[in-house]
Amino acid sequence: MLEHKKIQNLSDYFVELNSRREKGVYFYRINGYSEEVGEFIKKYYDTARRTGVVIEGKIPNPDEGNLAYYNEIMGMDFQMSMDFIHVSLRKWLPRMNEFQRQNVAASIYDSLDSLRKAGKTENMLRNAYIKFMCWLYYKFERIVNQLGENHIPKILYEGQISNYELMLISILSNAGCDVVLLQYAGDQGYLKTDPGSVLSDSLQMEGLQPFPQGYCVKKVRDEIQNELNNERLYGIRPSLTNCTNAWIKGNGLDDIRESILLRGNDSRFFYNCFCRINGAEDKLTYANELFRLQQELRNSKRNTVIVSKEIPRPTPQEISEIKRSNYTSGDQMLLGLACNIQYGANPELQRILHKTFVDVMLAESQKEGEN
Repeated sequence: MLEHKKIQNLSDYFVELNSRREKGVYFYRINGYSEEVGEFIKKYYDTARRTGVVIEGKIPNPDEGNLAYYNEIMGMDFQMSMDFIHVSLRKWLPRMNEFQRQNVAASIYDSLDSLRKAGKTENMLRNAYIKFMCWLYYKFERIVNQLGENHIPKILYEGQISNYELMLISILSNAGCDVVLLQYAGDQGYLKTDPGSVLSDSLQMEGLQPFPQGYCVKKVRDEIQNELNNERLYGIRPSLTNCTNAWIKGNGLDDIRESILLRGNDSRFFYNCFCRINGAEDKLTYANELFRLQQELRNSKRNTVIVSKEIPRPTPQEISEIKRSNYTSGDQMLLGLACNIQYGANPELQRILHKTFVDVMLAESQKEGEN
C-alpha cells in the first residue's frame, strides 16, 4: 500500500508517482476558497473527469439489481480473512493486476478489522464488505486497474462524506489513488468521523475564505465548458493585444498626437488611445485645433476616419451582403457572423477584429434583461 504524503503546493497533485519528492499519494480536504484554489479545483476536476471519478453528492447505495447481480456472480458468503477477500477480488474485478489486488484486499481487511474492533457484528461486517464490493464495481471499476500506476488516478468528492464512503475512498487511496474532498460547509462534519485527521489532511493555505455562495462542481463544469466554447468561437488568437490608455499622460489631443513609436516598446501590445472630451477649453480656437490635429495625423501618414454626430446606419445593400443562416444557439450565431470578418491583406488584424467582435458580443449577451 502507498502512504499518504504532504504536498508543498497544489501542483504536486499533478506530478506522476515516480517523479514525486516522496513516493506516495495525496488525500486532502479543502474547506476554504481562494483564486488559486479555484484554478486548482478546475484543473483537478478536469483530470478526474477524464482519468478518475467525480462524486457529486453521495455514492448511491447498492440497489436490488446491484445486489442480485453480485449474489449471482459471487454469492453472499463472507469470511473475515485476507485470502477470501483476495480471491473474491480476482473474480469480481478481474482487470486488476496482482499488486493492485493485494493492496485493495489488505486495505479492505484493515477497514473491516477497524469495524470489528469497534464492536460491529459478523453480519454488519458482511454487509459492509458487500457494499464496498458493489461500490468498487459500479462506481470505481474504471480506475481499479490504474491504482498505484505512475499516472495516478484521481477522485474528487463533493459534499459531506459518510463513514462508509470515507472507508471505501481510503481503501482506494491506500491502494494508489489521489483524493480531494470539497467541503463547502467546513470541517466540522468530517471531524466527527475522523477526529484525529488520520485518514486525510486538511489543506492549510494563507488567504483562504469561505467558498462563494452557490459554488459547486456543476458550476466548475459549466465554466470549463464555457471556456471550451469560447476557444471554438475565438479560433486562432491574435499575437497582439491592445494597450489602451495605460501609456497616456492625460493631455487629450496631445496624447493622440504622440508617435506610435514613442508609446511603448513591448512587442505583445499595440498602443492606442480612447479619449472622450466633454466641452472645449476655448470655443473660438477649438475647431482650428481639431483641423490642425487632422493635418498633423495626415502628414505623419496615419489613417483617419471622421465621424460626425453618429456612425451612419447600414444601408439595405450593406446588410444584404452579410452572410447569415438559421441558428440554434447564440454561440452558433456568433461563429457564423464572425466569418464575415475577412481581411486577407493582414491576417493579424483580422484576428484582432474577430476577437474584439466576439468579446463585445459575449459581453452584451451576458447583460441581464437583454437578448
